[in-house]
Amino acid sequence: MACRVRKTACVWALMLLGTPLLAAQALPGAPLLGLPLQCMPGVDCWIANLMDLDPGAGVRDYACGRLTYDKHDGIDFALRDDRAMQEGVPVVAAAAGVVRAVRDEEPDVSVRDRTLSAVAGRECGNGLRIDHGSDLQTQYCHLRRGSLRVRRGERVEAGQPLGLVGLSGQTEYPHLHFVVRRSGRPIDPFTRVDSASACPVTRHPLWNAQALQQLSYATRILYNFGVADGSPKAADVRSGRYRSRSLSPQAPVLAVWLEAFGVSAGDVVDIEVLAPDGAALLHHRSAIERDQARIFRLAGRKRKASGWPSGLYRIRISISPRAGSPGEATRVNFTAEVGS
Repeated sequence: MACRVRKTACVWALMLLGTPLLAAQALPGAPLLGLPLQCMPGVDCWIANLMDLDPGAGVRDYACGRLTYDKHDGIDFALRDDRAMQEGVPVVAAAAGVVRAVRDEEPDVSVRDRTLSAVAGRECGNGLRIDHGSDLQTQYCHLRRGSLRVRRGERVEAGQPLGLVGLSGQTEYPHLHFVVRRSGRPIDPFTRVDSASACPVTRHPLWNAQALQQLSYATRILYNFGVADGSPKAADVRSGRYRSRSLSPQAPVLAVWLEAFGVSAGDVVDIEVLAPDGAALLHHRSAIERDQARIFRLAGRKRKASGWPSGLYRIRISISPRAGSPGEATRVNFTAEVGS
């Protein structure tokens, strides 16, 4: 769940509370979990936030990184933009079980366009909770209104469609917030624990082999990028209006935009554009000022009187860790076409 107030614990309406801290246990009889939505991680969906395992005010994900925020209790699977949400991405049961709670009347509206009080007590938005036995439950939040296909008390099988990813409840972008609970308390499906006071964290995944292979750990995730003939705002890009990678020779601006998850203070963003003849048209560098779950960046050049030469423009984007910091740079290369 993407809380607007980052240091405040989110309140969940479909949950059980009140059990002590859990150690890594075998969970005898518990089913292994499959991917809870129909997508290809790293291609058309991305993990925006993992569960926070730090027992205090700090943050720590299962890999001892910072791809999370304080008291985040699940896994956020994000889509590229609102257009992908409208096209429809099915949410599916991670394992067989019985539906224990359902909600399906909340609007698909970013919390930035509402107020926190408007979603108080309904932060999960539209969603459901499934009981899998062995004291294990899963919860699915922020589903699209009117998309739920199951009812309370219904038995579902692993992989069965439940609804569609949406924008309901306390969220700013389309994603599935997926929570695993044992005896009512959230646990991390990568480790089976609810907190870890030291690193490294021993991993005992609840994911099945196929899901675990798909869910490789990654930060500095360049998940959305393209070109524009002006200076679009983040909201314009997130609507899906700027997916095209072609421009008119008379476009007033040739701009490159990007969105990324999981960046850290000091990371460096580079945007380079090469003209069809190989000449350097643009090189823009900027530094990330603070740890952020998601960023939007834009850089561009104004058109000269003669217009843009027709042809393919080669574009390179990279996000690199600051000198001396762990991790690898993330890079993408793509082309944009300026027509004749």
